[in-house]
Amino acid sequence: MGFKILPICSNCGYKTKSIAIGGGRLSHLTNFGAPALNTESNEIEQINLYAYKKTVIVKKKFLYFFSKSSAIEIETMDEKYIPYYEPSMFTDDLEIENHYWGGKCFKKSKNFCPKCKSYSLAFIDEGIWFD
Repeated sequence: MGFKILPICSNCGYKTKSIAIGGGRLSHLTNFGAPALNTESNEIEQINLYAYKKTVIVKKKFLYFFSKSSAIEIETMDEKYIPYYEPSMFTDDLEIENHYWGGKCFKKSKNFCPKCKSYSLAFIDEGIWFD
């Protein structure tokens, strides 16, 4: 069962609509909601971390005595978004409480605000997310 947060900046007053972290009872295997900074629009959005990683298959040909090809899988990240579990998106302070879901840690305060460029964005608890 996931939960919802509301990003609010105590410095400039920036806020967005609520964002789901994790997944609901019926969707937790296909949906892993998380807050992320959209680098194109400079806004905080909810992304699905399951869709955030893309697997690209690169085929290479090797020439020996006979022609042989092999496929290599490479995981790439969607460069349009920076999730808020990345170390550059928060101030690392051990006294700050955390939101945990699926092995990812989201700080409850001192996160990067896209509007005032300070680390004063808080993720306020909004409750549990049910399907």
